Amino acid sequence: MDFSLLRNIISRYCAGEENWVDSRTVYIGHKEPPPGAEAYIPQRYPDNRIVSSKYTFWNFIPKNLFEQFRRIANFYFLLIFLVQLIIDTPTSPVTSGLPLFFVITVTAIKQGYEDWLRHKADCSINECPVDVVQQGKAVRTQSHKLRVGDIVMVREDDTFPCDLIFLSSSRDDGTCYVTTTSLDGESSHKTYYAVPDTMAFKTEHEVDSLHATIECEQPQPDLYKFVGRINIYKDKEEPVSRTLGAENLLLRGATLKNTQHIYGSKITFRLNKIVSKCVKMKTVYFLLLSCCSLHWHGDQDGT
Repeated sequence: MDFSLLRNIISRYCAGEENWVDSRTVYIGHKEPPPGAEAYIPQRYPDNRIVSSKYTFWNFIPKNLFEQFRRIANFYFLLIFLVQLIIDTPTSPVTSGLPLFFVITVTAIKQGYEDWLRHKADCSINECPVDVVQQGKAVRTQSHKLRVGDIVMVREDDTFPCDLIFLSSSRDDGTCYVTTTSLDGESSHKTYYAVPDTMAFKTEHEVDSLHATIECEQPQPDLYKFVGRINIYKDKEEPVSRTLGAENLLLRGATLKNTQHIYGSKITFRLNKIVSKCVKMKTVYFLLLSCCSLHWHGDQDGT
């Protein structure tokens, strides 16, 4: 059996786009590479906004009703209520309609209030102040305005507002200590290392003068796996390439400890849970679709 069709369908649709590429290029500080180095291909990335809520003001009623009537009990009593409305029955439709309306209303109010709390939590996170290095100085902005490639400064005891490639720190050895309690439950301090060729950049002006690009894999849900490379351009010399691993990646939600401040370049490393779940569902769906397609092609060849 020829599985080329199966491979093509899976590679085309499982990632959510038709032309999926395995790697991406991030331009640190949004600076173009020097002439003759490589083609500058600007890429579009999602913003840094966190959305954990389920509903919006416009879709709350239809979406909530749809989810509630997906339950067998609610759908059953809805059918009973409709039958009593259409057909003349000895019992009044109120006997089944009123309890159903009460349950649906109370559940909708409860879920709406919980989702409103999620909106408030998302808003507080998205509007959290962040320091971004621009034109040689630190500029205060909001977390949701961060873009891939921004150089971010994080101070001691602050939480990382996004996934960062560790460039330099206030420590002379180019290290920093991080706790990842909110990510994996571990409270011990973990040591991360800056790129050797960028650890000497100690001030905002020096970091802003950095001319480099980051080549890394696409976002993924694995917290402990990262493969990438940083290309550092110095005057007219050949770019210096250094490999990047999990020890150079500072994850969103972790906290900086025992280090005065660090500088890092924003990347998007992790798929969030909702996107990851959608990718898995789409993978299963198109896998079934591709198997049916292979079976249909086999029947066609047989005839």
